[in-house]
Amino acid sequence: MVAQPQINDHLAAPIRHATLNDLADMDHIEQESFSTPWSRELLRGAIYNMRYDVRIVRPRQRHVLGFSIAHSVQRRSNLDNLAVERRERHRGLGRRLIDDWIDRSLEQRLGSLTLQVNTANVVAQTLYQDYGFRIQRLLRGYYTNGDDAYEMGISLDRPPAHSLEDHLARHRLRGPRR
Repeated sequence: MVAQPQINDHLAAPIRHATLNDLADMDHIEQESFSTPWSRELLRGAIYNMRYDVRIVRPRQRHVLGFSIAHSVQRRSNLDNLAVERRERHRGLGRRLIDDWIDRSLEQRLGSLTLQVNTANVVAQTLYQDYGFRIQRLLRGYYTNGDDAYEMGISLDRPPAHSLEDHLARHRLRGPRR
């Protein structure tokens, strides 16, 4: 009998809103991911605060594999946090969470997306640039340890054709965005 390859259930797992039941897993991922992690209390506050959209990837019968936290003001959404469990990185979960954020922003008819990324985190910068995000400005001493960040952004009103339009085509979200 030939062994069947296991399907990565994390790629099929739905992305849903986080609850306090997810907090311990989120905190673990946060602590292992960043040199200046959010505290458990900040994560808890984001889950409770209706202004934040806290989303997780959690396959059935498993722990949280990744999460995103965003908030919207007027016609702009900012991605405040995105983290994937260390052993699950480079498997498409970060992209799934970004796709989810973009899709939700388009549904809300937002005009632009922004995020902040550590200047030393070239992997994340490259990922965001793949979506068409561009560096808008340098934020000196942005993180509590003194590290600098880039603020990156993209317009949903006029996205670069090679980036967000590709995203829309992949997800079959065609037609006018306004």
